[in-house]
Amino acid sequence: MAKKKPPKLRKAESSAEFKLLIERFSDELTKKSGIAFWFRTSEQFQNFVYELVVESKRVEQKLVFNILGLKTPMSDFPRPGPALCRCEMEDLKHGEYTIVIDRRGKQLNQFKVSLKRNLKVLSSPRQDKFIDVMTDRSEWSFQGE
Repeated sequence: MAKKKPPKLRKAESSAEFKLLIERFSDELTKKSGIAFWFRTSEQFQNFVYELVVESKRVEQKLVFNILGLKTPMSDFPRPGPALCRCEMEDLKHGEYTIVIDRRGKQLNQFKVSLKRNLKVLSSPRQDKFIDVMTDRSEWSFQGE
């Protein structure tokens, strides 16, 4: 007798503190193109859209991002939203990369991604996960956006 499959459960919202969107960009005006790494907080701030401070570096097939914290916005106009940061890398070759994200020197998350024609997340951390990585903008936005 065949076993019954359990019903599929709806995926719960992630409790990760940050989200990272990886996407291609192309700017006709400056003639630049490459990969953009959009970082944002999962939390939406009520009064200001803070700047998320992220340092980035590339060491061969490893991309290292260090999340340093928040910076007050340059704008005087209050508006709600998450803290944001965009890092661009123009000279990445097609292939697989390891992404290491350091959270203020206290916690590391590591992912494998494919930066071929179709961007794809190949693996993600199983423990102490503080960031979700995605390549689809619809997964990156807030439900109300």
